[in-house]
Amino acid sequence: MKHILTRLIPAALVLCLTLTACGGKDDGSGAGYDPAATAQALLDSGAFTDTLDTTDKDTVAVLYGVEADSIVDCACYTSLSAGAEEIAVLTMKDADSAKAAMAGMEARVADQKTALESYQPDEVSKLDKAILTQSGNTVVLVVAADADKAQSTLDGLSK
Repeated sequence: MKHILTRLIPAALVLCLTLTACGGKDDGSGAGYDPAATAQALLDSGAFTDTLDTTDKDTVAVLYGVEADSIVDCACYTSLSAGAEEIAVLTMKDADSAKAAMAGMEARVADQKTALESYQPDEVSKLDKAILTQSGNTVVLVVAADADKAQSTLDGLSK
């Protein structure tokens, strides 16, 4: 019996250490931010001056130039006043679709700058401070009146 225990204890320790090593790291494939919770925290942060309303998944796919079926989960809010303020948190199915979503978000910011510079030039400064970030397969775009407050909120949510 003692012989069996001396073999099982080291094996159990190795197993525990292996399982512990798997937790808590972002290997680039995880979800990163939770879309609904992140968007709600940003909405509650006081960083926005416009009234924002939800946008459905199909519209999100069009806005950022991605396939709707590559979006695993999302929360997106856009300005009701046709202003620049926006929140988009998209969890994509894989690294390639996350990369495509990030490129789409960058293009959206550039397109919005072009569109708004002639009729809402005050909104362009918000776009100049747009927050674009990626955590695992989740990409985030935030265009807020108070970019520092929005960034602070994101920093509080990051792992």
